[in-house]
Amino acid sequence: MWAKILTRLFALFGMTLTCVACYGTEYSEYNPMLRRATGIVEDSDGNPIEGIKVSTTSSESYTNKDGWFYIQDIVGTAHFEDVDGEANGGKFQSRSINLTNGRVDEYYDLGIVTLYREDENVSNQ
Repeated sequence: MWAKILTRLFALFGMTLTCVACYGTEYSEYNPMLRRATGIVEDSDGNPIEGIKVSTTSSESYTNKDGWFYIQDIVGTAHFEDVDGEANGGKFQSRSINLTNGRVDEYYDLGIVTLYREDENVSNQ
């Protein structure tokens, strides 16, 4: 008797999984966490900056020695922040870039993101 009940339960469970796999769910068809971005962070002289924190509300990353970064699960705005102080060429001003334009599964190549040192006058650049 238990064997019949368990067999029918497993069959029902299997059919449910098949329907979800074939037709998807509302969440799998609209997932705002698919945005991702890459780029290079440089100073105003064109030198790459290592150790810059690139973050959003849902994830964070750091630039490598070439200034390159990759961040995924972007929702809204990417923030660039110098978290190591004077260690990599000086203290840099923070910057934010809004990434709300485009499709949900958008890939952003931000190219070169320039950060200015805190003692630089940005209005003259």
